[in-house]
Amino acid sequence: MAQVGDAEKVTAFLEGFFQRSRWSANLTFDPVKTLNYLRRAIHTNYAPYVLAWDGEAIVGLCSYHLYDVFTNPIAVMDETYVDPKYRFTDLGRRIVGTAIELAKAEGCKAMNFPIASGMQQQNGLANMIGRHFGGEYVGMIFMVRL
Repeated sequence: MAQVGDAEKVTAFLEGFFQRSRWSANLTFDPVKTLNYLRRAIHTNYAPYVLAWDGEAIVGLCSYHLYDVFTNPIAVMDETYVDPKYRFTDLGRRIVGTAIELAKAEGCKAMNFPIASGMQQQNGLANMIGRHFGGEYVGMIFMVRL
């Protein structure tokens, strides 16, 4: 689980994810805003970050936020990303599994996984969530460019 002191390394890792995503074609990554957000989100537990490390380097993460407006909290995945060198291992499954267990411990009754980065690898994430965790497709995401 990420600690506030990990925020700089998480920012750098997220920048790599951003540059490989479809978001980079229309948006600009702002490391200062990202760092400030991470410090707040991690400190308050609004957005837990499950991190996978290889020595001092982050090689995977799964983050989610807790949404509890209507009922028991629901966990909503924000990002899941594994360094390309660690793909086709069980790393993604393990960090997602850890996030699911942490969300259950917070009292969540569901976890939503919006998958919208446009990265081909996200198809593998969706398939893994279905195969290993019983996830089911219940909708789609529409984005309006502003």
